[in-house]
Amino acid sequence: MSKIILGTAQFGMDYGINNVRGKIPYNEVVEILNFAYKNGIDTLDTAYSYGESEEILGKAISNSSLKFNIISKLPDLENDKNVENIFNETLKRLRQKKLYGYLFHNFETFRKHPYIYNIFQELKCSNKVEKIGFSIYYPSEIDYLLDNKIDFDIVQIPYSIFDQRFENYLHLLKEKKIEVHIRSVFLQGLFFKKPDELSENFVKIREDLENINKISKRLNISIASLCIKFALMNENIDKIIIGIDSLEDLVENIRGINGNKIADKYFKLLRNMRVDDETIILPFRWGFLK
Repeated sequence: MSKIILGTAQFGMDYGINNVRGKIPYNEVVEILNFAYKNGIDTLDTAYSYGESEEILGKAISNSSLKFNIISKLPDLENDKNVENIFNETLKRLRQKKLYGYLFHNFETFRKHPYIYNIFQELKCSNKVEKIGFSIYYPSEIDYLLDNKIDFDIVQIPYSIFDQRFENYLHLLKEKKIEVHIRSVFLQGLFFKKPDELSENFVKIREDLENINKISKRLNISIASLCIKFALMNENIDKIIIGIDSLEDLVENIRGINGNKIADKYFKLLRNMRVDDETIILPFRWGFLK
């Protein structure tokens, strides 16, 4: 399970198009963390902007013997004045002395204020964080980093059956020994929606969602497991961040991941479902949803 990172946005806020439960109760968070740890998941992904996620993680972990690598993210900022204060607040919330990873949550913060990255490097040099990097949305942002010879350790990108925009960059990143962490493998729950529940704005993917349902039934695995297995079959991806709405979700996902790989013919079908329409594959552009 070392390739799986547990996403914790749902621990501190309502998150995801298919999330009808809302924020996960604290007692269930404790159960989830225990189950994850026992099943080999040793890394957690959070952010300063994920509501109470950092505080809840800090409380749950400090009241246990569990030890996780934790990745958090800097929120949008207008200048560099509060970077260290925010980082230290994150450590305080998480009740940690050091983070495994610290990322820019919004690439535009770096683009507008590149000198903030010097502070990231200082945090790394002072052993307060092991690895630094970026959470990004667009391939052009990778180009910007590479063209400007920015030295970074981790990049977090969206990747799923529908969103394969970064495919041509993965091997290069691997060669540069940059950790590739993928998120939105479930597209915030879009893959779990019934095709007939979608608004007209999603009409172009209804047939693909129907076929994904058919493939999952044919392989006798959940849609969540299918989405994760699809990503696991890409050898250039180091870590997969999965978000869950409940302990039951995590149990089901782990059970499904442990089976066989997706047969080549089905894998090719899934690869061919690539969507380039950003109003579909970028959740922050779903503002038109009913």
